[in-house]
Amino acid sequence: MKQKIITFLVGFLIYGLLFGAAMYYLETNKNFSIAVKSGIAFGLLMSLFELFIIPKIKKFFQKKE
Repeated sequence: MKQKIITFLVGFLIYGLLFGAAMYYLETNKNFSIAVKSGIAFGLLMSLFELFIIPKIKKFFQKKE
């Protein structure tokens, strides 16, 4: 359980910060609040994807003996 919390927080920070920074620097009007909201939403969704969906995908594609 502790590993999942750490994975969630690290994924949230990395995905959120990178996406928020990309949104801020690549937009033409440079709206900081929209970049922060987008970064939070993207970081949340990607970290949840990392925790719950990717293990199921890996389990599905493992070689069965």
